[in-house]
Amino acid sequence: MNLEFFIKLLELRDAYTKGHTERGVLYALEIGKALGLTEEELRELETGGYIHDVGKVAIPDVILLKPTRLTPKEYEVMKLHVKFGYELVKDLGFPQGSMDVLLYHQEKYDGTGYPFGKKGEEIPLLARIYTIADSFEAMTARRIYKRSKPWEVALRELEELAGKHFDPDIVPYAVRVLSEMKESFAVIPEIDTEIDKIRWSFYYMDFTGAIKGDLFLPTLEAFIEKGDPFCFTIFDIQNLFEINRKHGWDRGNEALTRLVDTVNIQCCAMFDIRDMIIKLMKVDILDITSPVIFRLGGDEIGVIAPFIPPPEKVESVARAMEDYGVRLKYLQVRFPENFKTSEELLHIISEFTKSPDIRLNFS
Repeated sequence: MNLEFFIKLLELRDAYTKGHTERGVLYALEIGKALGLTEEELRELETGGYIHDVGKVAIPDVILLKPTRLTPKEYEVMKLHVKFGYELVKDLGFPQGSMDVLLYHQEKYDGTGYPFGKKGEEIPLLARIYTIADSFEAMTARRIYKRSKPWEVALRELEELAGKHFDPDIVPYAVRVLSEMKESFAVIPEIDTEIDKIRWSFYYMDFTGAIKGDLFLPTLEAFIEKGDPFCFTIFDIQNLFEINRKHGWDRGNEALTRLVDTVNIQCCAMFDIRDMIIKLMKVDILDITSPVIFRLGGDEIGVIAPFIPPPEKVESVARAMEDYGVRLKYLQVRFPENFKTSEELLHIISEFTKSPDIRLNFS
């Protein structure tokens, strides 16, 4: 069976999964060599690594590509990728060792894994090896909801979880091998393909052209974690209900889209939102240096910017929208002067949306 098929399949489905698999296979092979596996065992380990996540092609986009942590129900669906993968390849003639990697790579040494709850040496050797490599790759990879762990931190975590998640006899070999590989993987390369840009644009962009609110909280928390000053501005349409009732939903949607376009022109210099999504999803979010526009609610647009837009720019947004028949109120606050945590900003936003004042400003 040509493994290139599965590599391309994963890349077309989710570019991150493809990169994750390639690095996991490399880590696993080096660990296997250190353990003295035979050439045949190494080939089975490699093949098993390339097919281990193939069942993710059957996981819905809303779960597979979700930018934040999965809910318990979503996680239960994600766990089905093992079963789906087995059903997909069971009749294709892969060796048993490779199938073991697919079936058991989510099992944990203490029996708390899935899908079978096997423990200790009930888990086949190749799967025990790949579990360590797979987990280490996940630890050191970037996610929208977490920063990548430093190499040394991830190695310590392997040691701390020896006997719990991982085979304690294999972990020392893994730590030694992975320590030696650090220089080659000091920076995980970003994945930037046009097909992913298009897919994420549809999935993460609101129809207004703003980024959907799902990404707001993790982005906010990442900016706060970085610690550098930044500005948050919220625009709230006061008469959207009236516009919808009097002129129809299409006019209301047009008002929202025009607000995003106006904010982009006045405050953000027309940054490519699709490129911004790629940055948010594939590069450490703390590297973001451009304003990011979010659709926070039905009639609310928020902007996180690493600089303070001049007050006249914000005023010009309100004036432009008034000319279009849209009444705005807005609020501009700064980190860390006006808030120091995401909870504090969420409280400010909540109080602001309840306020009848048309224009508010923190100084």
